[in-house]
Amino acid sequence: MSERCLVGPMLATFIAALSLRFRLSRVKIAEFLADWLGVELGIATIERCIHEFGLASEPVVEQLIEDVRAADIVHLDETPWYQKASLLWLWVAVTATTIVYRIGSRKHCELAALIGEAFLGWLVTDGYGAYRDHPRRQRCLAHLIRKARALAEGHYGAGSGFGSDLVRDLRRLIERVHDGDDPAAIKRLTASIKWNCQCNRHEIDAKVRGLAGEILNDWDAVVAFVADRDLPPTNNDAERALRHAVISRRISFGTRSDEGSRFYAAALSVIDTCRKRGTDPWAYACALITAARANNLLPTIPAQVAV
Repeated sequence: MSERCLVGPMLATFIAALSLRFRLSRVKIAEFLADWLGVELGIATIERCIHEFGLASEPVVEQLIEDVRAADIVHLDETPWYQKASLLWLWVAVTATTIVYRIGSRKHCELAALIGEAFLGWLVTDGYGAYRDHPRRQRCLAHLIRKARALAEGHYGAGSGFGSDLVRDLRRLIERVHDGDDPAAIKRLTASIKWNCQCNRHEIDAKVRGLAGEILNDWDAVVAFVADRDLPPTNNDAERALRHAVISRRISFGTRSDEGSRFYAAALSVIDTCRKRGTDPWAYACALITAARANNLLPTIPAQVAV
């Protein structure tokens, strides 16, 4: 698109916001523009505006990926994503100042594309196997607590008791580490959790046996935050980052092409990183589109604003 295009940078940004942030379809956007602004645009023009923002965002995301790879702590998560009839995965990497999305397979190569092969920081993740090769990792205790609660509410006898004990003890562990309790008391609590899992590792019930084995096999990652108080014990940052995209997937059923998936992930990365750094995402998007149209140097997202 050139400066001679019908749609200026501000209107293109507004159209991208209606699609990417407010989840309106192309048809609904055309209806909104006609009813409220008296602007009649075709579906193809609206599509080009949305893709223009995604295309302009791709070079910016390359720098954001470098920021992720230099971070001390990275939260990672993934969720199913549909591209036409194909099942793909939407990955997200979240740091203190940056959020990057990527749509692809669920293979290890997609993880490497986000954090690189030589990442030296900490990962905060769920139990997916692609993460387990990394030596410095904190396992999300919220995932384990949800599994333990399912055992407590869905089983009888030993299985229910094991689940209830895990829910109670994992929550206590998070609270005591957060409050800076006596290290000896925390050590006794971690020993109790480990012993409880060892006692149930060979239970007849497969779900009880599976959860106990899962915790023991990943024990160092489960309790990493006990030794390093800077590590968060849950992966809530990554889960919250994915929530908007999950709702969008339910409404739109995903993307339609490789190009659409790339542009969607790049645009979301720019929008959410701006919000993470306290920058107006739409003012930045307008400046980004303006620079891209003029073939000028693209603006960088400002560093996080101090509070």
